[in-house]
Amino acid sequence: MFRFRLEKVLRHRERIVDREARKLQGILSAALLLERENARIDTECKVAAGRESARGFDLVRMQRLNDYTGERRRQVRRNAERIRRIRAEAEQQRQILLAAQRDKKVLEQLRERQLAAWQEQDRREDRKRMDEVATLRYGTEP
Repeated sequence: MFRFRLEKVLRHRERIVDREARKLQGILSAALLLERENARIDTECKVAAGRESARGFDLVRMQRLNDYTGERRRQVRRNAERIRRIRAEAEQQRQILLAAQRDKKVLEQLRERQLAAWQEQDRREDRKRMDEVATLRYGTEP
């Protein structure tokens, strides 16, 4: 029976790949949430501007709208900067994940090569036993 001696190491590497993939997914989810928030803020600003412009010109209301939209635009810029940093972090995490996947693949390939070698050795031993049985039968037949 074939037994890969590094099976525990391979399983550990698989767990590492899974963990790093979950980390990357979490990072990308955070960026997506910020992008959605920016889209929501942009929509809110447009709706507020449309509502105020429909009411006519009032200097006080226009100033409040300008203050509101100005603060919301600053929030969008802050979020955009956070998104940029998160994307950079995601790229680093992607590289870590790729390295973990390569390490796992090396062990999988080693396992496959060892299994193929074991199967070939097993076939040779079977052929040798069959040859011995055939030789014994041939030698005992009248």
